[in-house]
Amino acid sequence: LHVVMKDLYYMRCFKTDNIETDANMWNFWTSFDFVSTIVSTIGYGGMAPRTETGKLFVIIYTIPGMLLMMSYLNIFSTCILIVLRQIIKTIRKLSNLKRMPDVVEQMIVLWVSLLFLCSYLLVMATLMHLQNKENDSFPQSLYFYVITMTTVGFGDITLIDHSYLALIRVLFVFCVGLVLVSLVFNAIRELAAAYQRRLVEVSQRIAMKTLAVAKQHRLKHSNAIDSGEEKLMGVD
Repeated sequence: LHVVMKDLYYMRCFKTDNIETDANMWNFWTSFDFVSTIVSTIGYGGMAPRTETGKLFVIIYTIPGMLLMMSYLNIFSTCILIVLRQIIKTIRKLSNLKRMPDVVEQMIVLWVSLLFLCSYLLVMATLMHLQNKENDSFPQSLYFYVITMTTVGFGDITLIDHSYLALIRVLFVFCVGLVLVSLVFNAIRELAAAYQRRLVEVSQRIAMKTLAVAKQHRLKHSNAIDSGEEKLMGVD
């Protein structure tokens, strides 16, 4: 990909608060970072194709890359959900607790997922702040990771370090952070499905009780009619 994308225009590979770098830092790691911003749909805007060939490459690469990324996020977040549910069941068995409703279990999974995501954001923002206290305040660092994890990617704050270690850290943020975001969304979806199943069960119970009451009413009414007819026949 590095060879193919040499004709991509490297305007602002990394910038912080609109301070542009002058050095051309186009190498394998920046190429890898560019591809990761495409497939993750973050798109900071620091790198953009200049030539028609580069734009054509981005068009061809984007759709399958996004599909593969969505598959990756869905697979890993689903696996984490399965593990969380299994942990909850194990704790419940060890504590000799009764089987909790599906809605309660999914609610616990959702809160745990939110705890993982918030803890991850706070830890990464703290590390970024401690690494460069002069330029990166904690709110600014937290803002950067929230914008990145939500794939908004304004591009107003990005890393100026172009070393492979810094880019590996960015890829780690993409891979782990986006999985946690997908985990929260999947947990919300599972909770909504649990509420829907619960609503269907309640509706079925109400319908069955209504039918039972209506059946009893019909029986009483028919019995009353039969007794009335017997009385009339006795009078005759």
